Amino acid sequence: MLSHVPYITAPYEWPDLMNQSPGTSNIQPDIRPDFHLDPKSLRAAVLSAVDVMETHLSQIENTPVKPHIEPGTVAEKFAEHAPDQPSDIATLLKIFQNNLLPAVTLWQHPRFFAYYPAATSIPAIVSELLMASLGSVGLQWSANPAATELECVIMDWLLDLLQAPKESSFRHKSKQGGGIIQNTAGEALAAIMVAARVHSHLNAADKSAAAKNISIEDVYWQDSSSLVVYMSDQTHFSGPKAVRIAGMRLHKIPAQKLADGNYGITASQVRQAMAEDRKKGLKPCAVQLNYGSTNTCGYDDLNSFRGFSEQEQVWLHVDAAYAGPALILPEFRERSLLMQEISTSFNFNGSKWFLCGVDSAFLFIKDRQLLKRVFAADGDYMARSNAEQIYNPEFKDWSIPLGRRFRALRIWMVLSYFGRQGLQEFLRKGIDQADAARKKIDASGLLKQIAKTDLGLVCFRLASDDLNKNDLFIQRIEDLSDSGQKFLIYPSVIEGQKFLRLALGGIHTETKDIDLFLDLCLKAAQDVENGLVQKQ
Repeated sequence: MLSHVPYITAPYEWPDLMNQSPGTSNIQPDIRPDFHLDPKSLRAAVLSAVDVMETHLSQIENTPVKPHIEPGTVAEKFAEHAPDQPSDIATLLKIFQNNLLPAVTLWQHPRFFAYYPAATSIPAIVSELLMASLGSVGLQWSANPAATELECVIMDWLLDLLQAPKESSFRHKSKQGGGIIQNTAGEALAAIMVAARVHSHLNAADKSAAAKNISIEDVYWQDSSSLVVYMSDQTHFSGPKAVRIAGMRLHKIPAQKLADGNYGITASQVRQAMAEDRKKGLKPCAVQLNYGSTNTCGYDDLNSFRGFSEQEQVWLHVDAAYAGPALILPEFRERSLLMQEISTSFNFNGSKWFLCGVDSAFLFIKDRQLLKRVFAADGDYMARSNAEQIYNPEFKDWSIPLGRRFRALRIWMVLSYFGRQGLQEFLRKGIDQADAARKKIDASGLLKQIAKTDLGLVCFRLASDDLNKNDLFIQRIEDLSDSGQKFLIYPSVIEGQKFLRLALGGIHTETKDIDLFLDLCLKAAQDVENGLVQKQ
């Protein structure tokens, strides 16, 4: 037993807040459900929910990271059919606390090292309450002027943080391009790929005398089976999904280890792939590049793509979902400007490493017309739109959804609460923690990094070149995690070798949590080398 490691070692019993002695909880049963937003009832209900979450957050460190349950465990606690009779908030919170919360994988846990972080914050949480209370649906500017105009403001704020030039076409103030909040990066990619397809067909029509008079509606239905999108084989699977949605072909290019010690693709590789496809009668349409791939946080060679979009007449999109927030750091200014220079569009997430919570994916485009001519739609039942100015774009015409939440409120509150300095401090904390982990791994002699990283992700495996030993090391770590209850980390694969992805940047993760985990890894590595671990 690893008694020296202060992880939970016994099944965790979730305290029943509802059965505490009188006076220890503010939860009071409602008399009956109310269809109105009665202020007093709302206040009591919200405070009751806050009590539950206060208890949860105060003991999160001693709670399992991931529940040890089988599929169906949660479902069997609920009736097969919807209830006929109403319930009160106190009862619902008790069910949430006893049946749901113990079955939640805790992304805000200090020892959640899987995927990438999903950092939320106090202003992000408070803003959700305000949004839900307003119940506003941002169908168009007139449906919620505050939502549309604030979104324009904060998207330009984000460009300020990204150190964009004042004259940048990505700004709403340019009246040319702009930024829009999406649910996820995957949704942003889907919108961009559909827009890239239509853009390719329109370009072809402009160059064809026979197609000069083709209507935009005809363009939508054109066969796109010869159009090709290019990306690294390290691109997140949301990229290929977006290409499939758009009805185009996908050409994956094998990533290679670049000069920076991580995996990416170069412009010469893409040009070679395009030349091969053109010989087959296919037509290059778009390129998706990575700035911070999911697997190893690798960067495609953005510098080699200078002028690429114009030279090859293709749409160039940069997906910076995870790594994008770090571009607000002064030391990454040149990277940020390069990404903006080469891109037709780019995206990054506020939900991973930027304290904004889900859903907050930021999509920027140099020319808004590229989106509007695909997604613009209207109906007689909608309010008449005013002539478009800087702060009244109809965002329904920029992407797939019509109804939009007041997400700009959340982003405004987060940016205002932390300020540039606070956000930079948060990002540097994650980088510093990862730097310390990288140094510890390099100095160990037992472990080694499989790719050089410079942000919050650390990728490592057993130092031995014996793949069987490395498999035993991965197996041992998974066993010690106790099915993810003590810590949660998932292995991945690059060039046929398994490795661990230590994703740092969580809001509650501290140095002690990382040191405990790495000490565990070193002990597991030593056990493997000493022949103490057997294949299961």
